[in-house]
Amino acid sequence: MLRLARHRARLAGLAGLRTTCVPSASLSTPASSTSTSAAAGTPTELSSSTVASSSSAAAAPILSDERITVETTGYNRWRQLAPTTLAGLGIGAYFTVPGVLGPGLCKAQGVVAQAATDFSMSTLVPTLTLMPLVAAGLAAALARTSDEFGVRRLGLAASIVYPLGVYVLPAAAVAANSLSLFAPCYAIIGGIGFFCGYPQVPPFLLRWFPDRKGLALSLYGATFGSSVLFFAPLIARVQPYFKRDPTRLGSLEDVATHTSEATAGRLVMVDGAEAGVVVATARDLVETGFGHLEPGVFLLDGSNGACETMAVVGVAVAAVMQAAAWSYRLPAPGWAPPAATLTPAQQLQQAVSAGTRTAEAPAPVDVSLGDAMRTPQLYLLALGITGVSATGLPFLMVHDRMTLRPDHLFRS
Repeated sequence: MLRLARHRARLAGLAGLRTTCVPSASLSTPASSTSTSAAAGTPTELSSSTVASSSSAAAAPILSDERITVETTGYNRWRQLAPTTLAGLGIGAYFTVPGVLGPGLCKAQGVVAQAATDFSMSTLVPTLTLMPLVAAGLAAALARTSDEFGVRRLGLAASIVYPLGVYVLPAAAVAANSLSLFAPCYAIIGGIGFFCGYPQVPPFLLRWFPDRKGLALSLYGATFGSSVLFFAPLIARVQPYFKRDPTRLGSLEDVATHTSEATAGRLVMVDGAEAGVVVATARDLVETGFGHLEPGVFLLDGSNGACETMAVVGVAVAAVMQAAAWSYRLPAPGWAPPAATLTPAQQLQQAVSAGTRTAEAPAPVDVSLGDAMRTPQLYLLALGITGVSATGLPFLMVHDRMTLRPDHLFRS
């Protein structure tokens, strides 16, 4: 009995010990779990912050720069050359107005020959040169505040205002034979659109290519300057669809004409009413693309398709620039290209910007717009660009006559 009592007491002690140890173990388990979670808290917090930054970018306004800022890790920056070259292609198409469409615009009323009421090239060219001047004035006045508008906002504004002011509204003004409407539309509205597009692309490119400035800006300038090569074939294909032959009344010997005192143009009597006419020679017909017609007196009821084609080009330019504006992306703040792609001078400039410049390293020189305008180099560059533009524009205006064969010029 005594041995049985001792055995029961030992079992009771073991049971009490187990009861005492189990709660302590259960209390220690949350502590270990908490410590484990605390140890693993850093990657969890980083993942949460990444998700938060992505969600905040997605929640940003659709036209803001925050919405188009991308994580540069793994992003191929060379992809941004595509929208910038598209923008240069669309903006540079304005050379087609004087160079390709200019002769047709100056015969929009007479069609087969220039009428007395048509625009003359001597009045059209000064108006066309005002558009870049307006854009240059806006760029100088708003140089310090243009970044506040946002890359996407400026790109979308350019894709709407620029084609509207350079192509669509001027085409309507030419069709209405109103130089007073053509000039402000092209110079002012077109100049505002040109400012929103052309000078804004180089600073955007320099954000992605601080180590390849020359290459990036050269590609942009090349597409801007060669835009006529892409849009001239489009004009050549589209314009014939809008051409309408004017009514031929007969030869000059068979039709009695008289001169209008108000417009100095030729008039004839048709069904008891005066109607404007033009006299077209064989050379006029060949130059205007109506070589299949016989020379003679024509009513002003046809169309050479210049105004309609000008509006179509505006729509095409708007589509190209819209695609470019929606494709712009910005690097994350503080991003810099890999050091392996930088020259020693660029690495020094990057170190200075990061605040790790040594005492003997020279600080980079930052020239403001006001300081640049007080240097002669800026005006020499402006003079050189003006000279290049002035020498190229006359050849664009007379290219149609330079390419005519002598037998076409003097065909009877």
